Amino acid sequence: MKRIIILLILSLFICVLLANDFMQPAQVSEGGYYQGMRFGRRSSFRDQDPPPEYSFIQNGNSENTTYLIDSYYDYMPFSYNGHNLRLQPETSMPYGYAADGMFVTYMCSETLALMSDRRAFYSYLNPDGTLYYSGAINVYTINHEGYTSCAIDPVTGDPFAVWHARVEPDNTFDCLMSYELYHASGSSSNWIEPFILFDNPEMSASLTGHANDAFLWPQVHIGPSPIAGHRRVHAYANNAVPNSAIHHNYNSLYGYADFSADSLLISSHLDWTVQSFSYFDYMHYNDIDRVNKDMIVSEDDGKVVFFGSAGDSLFALYSEDYGETFTKYTQQLKQPMDNPTNNITGAPLWENDDGTAAEMFILPSNDLSHFNGVFTDDHTKVQWMSGVNYNSQENINQGVYWPAYIYPKIFTFNTVTGEFSFYDLDVQDTDPGDDHMAVAFDLDDDGIVDEYDPDGWPIVIMSCPSWFFNSDGGWQEAYFHESNCKMVSNGNWVVCVWHDSAKLQNAYFEEPGYDGWIKEPEICIVISDDGGATWSDIRYINANPNDNIIDPVNHYDGNYAPELEDMIPVDISLGDRLEILSNTPGNYHAKLHFVFNDDNDYGSAAGSTTNSGLLNGGSLRYAAIDLEFQEGGSYSTDMIVTPAIGHLSQNYPNPFNPSTTIDYNMIEPGNVSIEVFNIKGQKVKTLVNEHMTAGDHNVVWDGKNTNNKSVSSGIYFYKMKTGSYISTKKMILMK
Repeated sequence: MKRIIILLILSLFICVLLANDFMQPAQVSEGGYYQGMRFGRRSSFRDQDPPPEYSFIQNGNSENTTYLIDSYYDYMPFSYNGHNLRLQPETSMPYGYAADGMFVTYMCSETLALMSDRRAFYSYLNPDGTLYYSGAINVYTINHEGYTSCAIDPVTGDPFAVWHARVEPDNTFDCLMSYELYHASGSSSNWIEPFILFDNPEMSASLTGHANDAFLWPQVHIGPSPIAGHRRVHAYANNAVPNSAIHHNYNSLYGYADFSADSLLISSHLDWTVQSFSYFDYMHYNDIDRVNKDMIVSEDDGKVVFFGSAGDSLFALYSEDYGETFTKYTQQLKQPMDNPTNNITGAPLWENDDGTAAEMFILPSNDLSHFNGVFTDDHTKVQWMSGVNYNSQENINQGVYWPAYIYPKIFTFNTVTGEFSFYDLDVQDTDPGDDHMAVAFDLDDDGIVDEYDPDGWPIVIMSCPSWFFNSDGGWQEAYFHESNCKMVSNGNWVVCVWHDSAKLQNAYFEEPGYDGWIKEPEICIVISDDGGATWSDIRYINANPNDNIIDPVNHYDGNYAPELEDMIPVDISLGDRLEILSNTPGNYHAKLHFVFNDDNDYGSAAGSTTNSGLLNGGSLRYAAIDLEFQEGGSYSTDMIVTPAIGHLSQNYPNPFNPSTTIDYNMIEPGNVSIEVFNIKGQKVKTLVNEHMTAGDHNVVWDGKNTNNKSVSSGIYFYKMKTGSYISTKKMILMK
């Protein structure tokens, strides 16, 4: 008992010291247990694909999971956004070394000295899933390193890692980068000495005009480059310093650099182009809205997209020129919602401070923000999982919200039309893919409350998208700090994974029949075989041995995974690529790679302000499962970066009348076509269809169709195709 008390006191002391580089909530939480709330119940109003069938894939040692390392640091070891598990290409070029392994980056404390010993680590896994090596990336200095992210050069197979750390005399955090020269030796033990990527605050001051910012939690991606024989590495970081209103609204620094195998061999720090974004800066410094976001980079056509939400709107910053210029798209997502009444007393379910009925809305959440994104539909769509909250207008005006009312969604940004859509992922109504978000007390969409409790309150079905909850930690600790929702795709096959604590929360609130669910979170998996247009029902996986049979009285559904026996599997992070196992009729299977933290005690001691869990660490592990899909489709078998052989620019002027000029570049000679389409996708006119020499070119469209007749005002799209390069842009004819 004495040892447990000491660990609890030490845990509380350390988490207070470390909190300065945790992401912080944007709003004030009004948590609590509200009348009519019901956990662990799902909609049955629609037909849907069944939960995906799965099986664990044993590694080369016939083990279901692969041990990576022990760590006392049990809070978000795999970072907030981006990727920490990346797959190599089969062969490392230009020297032809065998590769096909996996790099994992994470933050790790091998001792209880979390303030000094938290370090950026990596593991290299053999192609059969066995561990080759785990160790520190930075063997030169140790300065409270954390929040890693990694990317793989698809040509050399070299990993790039980023993290933040205290490295300068002023004790500020800077973002660091290192890369490993796998292609030089065919082994994973040659990381270059880390260099400063984002220098705080010196670098940002000239870009944002603020001299005390600290951009942390870096993410890194690699894609094609407009320079022949090169790739382009992209990175961004978020501002940890609150604005003048003491709010954390998170503007960003973004940088890119081109490299080749030769530039890596000389341990180059690369030539970086760095910028901030006026949209994010405006939101942050003027205290407008919190920006919740991540970035994605396509592997073959130069697309770079920042995506997420800010306030009551979804947004995307979209680039088709390798991150050199961005176009902003926003779309409001604020749906009015009825405020039902008690069918006995007539009192409203939600009240304002003065007791009057609250005006209710559904709008994007500032919780459930630890997400990443995927491209689908030939890179014409970006998809990510996040959440929405139910809230009152009075709360919105006061910067207050109810974190308990949170509901997961899949959001989609269409790169061609610039429009956004959503899909009700967990609690669903009759059509989860329509333009109306599910209302959790009217899931049959008939405008009438579905069910009342014995006290007359409308029953509100709840979602619980977090692995953590306890009666002391509350709602925000669960849904902001301990949520994690990640996606991966290959072609039109997509997988989304997150955690759920619905049954666990029922146990904490002593609901009848849930006694066996204390400290037993579940893993949720849904799949799509049509590019994210529709999704399967949820497959739940847990380590609760009581759930090995179906018992409706005790809410056991037979979802126990014996492969996770005696574990507390939390903080899942997915591999960056879904590996296709088979794609023949009746035999559609893909391999999902993931890493997770097997926590030694329920709760995040190193990262909590609620004293949740003992400071006794856990072990980081890798696993893979075989997922069965229902339909086949297009996919890629390996990561490919196709050298760009063309580039399409934005037309000018835009809007235009009566004509506009379209510039394009041929990096090498070849056949090229440029065609104009209307908003229905019908071809209007072919502007170019011939063999062109290398260099800059342009073509003028006079607003006429193939029949030489003037077209009407409206939105049109022009599409360039040369070799494997395809790019589509929007233009507006305004008469």
